Amino acid sequence: MPFTVATFMRDLCRLPHRGAATVNEASAIDLLTAALRELQATVLVEPFRTPPTYVPVIYWLIGSVVVGLFTLPWLGWVSVGWTWCWIVMNWLFFNWRYSPVTRLPPQVTSHNVIGHWREKEDGGRKERNAPIMKVILMAHYDTAPISLLYRNDRVGSFHLSIVMSLVLMLVAGLLMILEQAGLGTRWLVLFRNGLIAYFVLQALLGTLGYWLYGYSNGASDNATGVAAALATAERLQQVYLPGMDVEVVLTGAEEAGMMGSRAYLEKHIDSWPKGRTVVVNFDTLGNGTLRVIKHTGTIEVIEYTNELMNSAESLLEEKPFLGVVKPDRWHTADFDSVWFVRRNIPVMTLTAMDARGRMPNIHRMEDQLVLTDVSAIPVAVDFAIQTIVRSYQTYEVTAERF
Repeated sequence: MPFTVATFMRDLCRLPHRGAATVNEASAIDLLTAALRELQATVLVEPFRTPPTYVPVIYWLIGSVVVGLFTLPWLGWVSVGWTWCWIVMNWLFFNWRYSPVTRLPPQVTSHNVIGHWREKEDGGRKERNAPIMKVILMAHYDTAPISLLYRNDRVGSFHLSIVMSLVLMLVAGLLMILEQAGLGTRWLVLFRNGLIAYFVLQALLGTLGYWLYGYSNGASDNATGVAAALATAERLQQVYLPGMDVEVVLTGAEEAGMMGSRAYLEKHIDSWPKGRTVVVNFDTLGNGTLRVIKHTGTIEVIEYTNELMNSAESLLEEKPFLGVVKPDRWHTADFDSVWFVRRNIPVMTLTAMDARGRMPNIHRMEDQLVLTDVSAIPVAVDFAIQTIVRSYQTYEVTAERF
């Protein structure tokens, strides 16, 4: 039976949510495993440890800075050192680098679901020690906690609020040094108290939606991406590309800090053919037109510049994608693909945005199937296939030379 996007999304979105390590995650894994097996894949479910959501991470990051600011009059330089440690961890986490805070309690066990297809025979050509090309099709299947910061009247300033918080943390750390060195005045004390109030408010605004409403259903973010990854895998099995090794990786706990993709990368990177592994990440393909992400990051700019992106950008100038698929940037959080960029592995992220450059309904109660336009999914599948084929042809020429 051919894979049907509409049927799969209907079944997946019947779950109220797919929060990491919840009972609904287990039900989602059953659906994902069944879908991959119908596509004749060998399926592996891999556990990893993670915070349950970003909520406790936010409390650790912001709460610890607040504790340092509050205790300065009594603990002095100890509070200064404590606060600067947490400023560094905030900088790492919110610039989408590994931060040790993600190892702090509470910890739960989430899972990545991996489907693998054996590479096709190469028609009698010379034996190889490795496939011509390994293709990883990735999408996260977990759903986000609902956030008040993603409301229509606030989401446009989300990036600015993170930048402002990081800058104010740096300012707080410097002012603590001045105050402890005896160079402070009464206004420094007042400013420190004002920073405490600001950070507490930010922590409440960032997490109150979860305590009030729980998780989103996650139709657009990211049942659409999972459906696109599976549809792309099915199409690749119908194309004769000998020597191509295809793997679908459906990650958990993306909404806790891209934890599933990092766990997958660290576990498997040494087994991938060096210089011949590419990743296509599908994330939030509902309610907009298809975009190819070129820039992400909070303060540090993360550039998606690699061989796979070169193939993608050449397609942007050709029919049927000319004027339909566009390059874009995203600075409201980040994608599973960020870890691959950090490790110089060619990766492309496909998403959908509206005319204002936003992803409607994500992290909100409105992220439901009935409110999700899925017209970008077939475009994403076609674009991913053609990008992969164009890259494969380049790798194939290189393999023939050696």
